[in-house]
Amino acid sequence: MANYGAMLIDEFGIPFSTPDTTPMSLVSKNVYNFGGSGGVINLAVSVSSPFVVAFKSDVTGVYGRLDNNGGAYTLTVGTLAGGGVGNVTVYIFGIVIPQPKPAWGIAINNAQGQCILTNETKVMNPPVAVGTPGNPAGLGYNIDTTLTGNYAVMPQMTGLMVGVIHSGGATRPFQSPIQTYAYFNGTTTRVSSSQTTSPGGDQLENVGYANSNDLIYVMDVSPY
Repeated sequence: MANYGAMLIDEFGIPFSTPDTTPMSLVSKNVYNFGGSGGVINLAVSVSSPFVVAFKSDVTGVYGRLDNNGGAYTLTVGTLAGGGVGNVTVYIFGIVIPQPKPAWGIAINNAQGQCILTNETKVMNPPVAVGTPGNPAGLGYNIDTTLTGNYAVMPQMTGLMVGVIHSGGATRPFQSPIQTYAYFNGTTTRVSSSQTTSPGGDQLENVGYANSNDLIYVMDVSPY
């Protein structure tokens, strides 16, 4: 309970109090169009503050891989389905202090006099877990489900495919991370995973898979 301020409860019944708690809120929403096989998106985030990234696409099987390159975060998107990647929408949520003050309405400050919440703040919806705990058939890269509504998925590695490539009499190891994707068709969202690398036309043998056996986390992004 806060010493002073307000206690608010969102539509999911999750409370947060001010000024003792600052809610995560929408920092940016950007749509990227890839006419080819994909690309790399530079994310305007800082390692000095917590943040959450989620993405969706209007083409099925478009994976996203989050990378930290010395404190600079990127999201690599692509597909093995062939053709273009289409439109990829990326949402970034974080702790925004101070919040931009609206022309009119409500503004709530913390104990330091910083604005942390207004009537225009787009507070982050809580992540929703997808999968079946304790059942490997419903975890990691085995998750393939369709949700009613508009959801984005958090970038996550759900497994690894390995094998040996035989090409021109030589052999070499092959591996492909398996990453999450969310395909929104305007009504429903398919949540699953995809390989990120293809062996191409080379012969692949001794194929094996390692499943992370993790849940996948998505977020309702219809308010944004």
